[in-house]
Amino acid sequence: MNIFKLFYRITVSLMDKLQVYRRRTDKYLSHFKHYVGDAGVIVDVGCGEGVFSRALACHGRLVIALDLEIRLLREIENSHVEKVCADAHHLPFHDGSVDCVLSLSRFSSILKIRGSVWKSFTEC
Repeated sequence: MNIFKLFYRITVSLMDKLQVYRRRTDKYLSHFKHYVGDAGVIVDVGCGEGVFSRALACHGRLVIALDLEIRLLREIENSHVEKVCADAHHLPFHDGSVDCVLSLSRFSSILKIRGSVWKSFTEC
């Protein structure tokens, strides 16, 4: 194991013990729920393990959890979450098919956004 992976694992473990991630997640969710309102279809780009996807999924709402890592997507178990393994640079959705796009960690790396997908980013 290289030194960077070891440092990362130690840091994540410490943050878990201090409940830093939990407090941050709760704070973000309170904001997200306000903005997504009654959106019927939400895409969580770069969802990872789907923490936000699962929390926002409910009856009558479809959350699409999108990530490149199939092993992370496999950990998401929720009947209102559809898992899509895809690249955020080439979102596999038709214009107008998504009500809201959530991208907590990936927004800065998306270089090309077109059509209603961009509109979704600006309206959420």
